[in-house]
Amino acid sequence: MDKPGVGQSQGVCAKADFNAELSGWRAAFASMSQYDFIDTDRIVVLGMSNGGGFAPLVAQGHPVRGYIATSTWGRTWYEHMLELERRRLTSSGQTPAQVNDAVKAFAGFYDLYLNRGLTPGQVIAKHPEWKDLWYYERDGQYGRPAAFYQQLQALNLGRAWQEVNAPVLVIYGTGDTIMSRSDSDDISEIVNIAHPGAAENFIFERMTHLFEVDGNFYDALVPKVLSWMNARLSAAAAH
Repeated sequence: MDKPGVGQSQGVCAKADFNAELSGWRAAFASMSQYDFIDTDRIVVLGMSNGGGFAPLVAQGHPVRGYIATSTWGRTWYEHMLELERRRLTSSGQTPAQVNDAVKAFAGFYDLYLNRGLTPGQVIAKHPEWKDLWYYERDGQYGRPAAFYQQLQALNLGRAWQEVNAPVLVIYGTGDTIMSRSDSDDISEIVNIAHPGAAENFIFERMTHLFEVDGNFYDALVPKVLSWMNARLSAAAAH
């Protein structure tokens, strides 16, 4: 399926919040049992970027043989955004002192925005000294409404992943400037605390958030993923 307002899906993507989007993913997943060409005993869920973080919520209540989370996050959205802002500010050439001052301000900004339910514009109205920090829309971010990210912040991904009872593969590229290594590592750490040895990491040097190296799709990724999937499906069939 497509996101609301994308492809053949109805709605307006820029106005859809996360809860509405998640209900669509869940409905699509549940509908797979209607299709004869899908073997529901051999399903592996692949989540990319934001989708990798909440993948267990999509398949909730349905048995799957494994999860693959790529270029993704496993902590709170607040933590993710503060780390992203630090990387962005550092790469922009600001001094360490400037970066620290800005991150302190962003900590307050994102608290009001993500935890207290204000839009970025409302935050700036309360704290005009932060107006130069903000570089997105006043009513949202990344082309989505503020509610989308407030609902991401409300998720408890620690609970979602600790309840996963299937093998997990976490993929990260060291050239990723959107998600951090810590964002990805948290998923495997959570799963392995609950089910020791159930999760593993594939780290690809220089691979970006879009699975590219030097501007080209990183072909070595595909056989690695297929090999992992086939091994898990074969192990499940043997039991």
